Amino acid sequence: MSISAPFHGRTTELYLTTAISASLESNTLLGEIDDLSGLEVSRATVDLLAYGDDDLRKLVGARDNGSVTVTLNWTPGDINHDELHGKFISGDPGTFAIQWKSGTDSARVDFTAYVTTYGISHPKEDKVTASVELTITGPVTYDLKPI
Repeated sequence: MSISAPFHGRTTELYLTTAISASLESNTLLGEIDDLSGLEVSRATVDLLAYGDDDLRKLVGARDNGSVTVTLNWTPGDINHDELHGKFISGDPGTFAIQWKSGTDSARVDFTAYVTTYGISHPKEDKVTASVELTITGPVTYDLKPI
């Protein structure tokens, strides 16, 4: 199946789910997202050079699945916003899903992450926001074929 239209970030959704690949329910959707950073994974490389070699060789190390920063329009009392703060306080990981939508097509990634930062802004003449960093631990599960 071909993608019916280019994906754009406006319809991106973030969920705090019960498990990897769990059903995405409206009650697990993290609402009021103002900004969501990119999901960028990387691998470290190790240089190999033996005496007498003219060319540097490389080994690829383990994946580092990085982190995702979320800026929320802070809503005190919202159960999912409270749960993010609770994950920060407890130090327990949560399971998250990012879903991209374009018309009837969608794609998603799932991951487990720790809430490693949680801050609340207090501007004089603007909305109050919460900035949350999700530091990914373990694998990222990709389902990138539009359905």
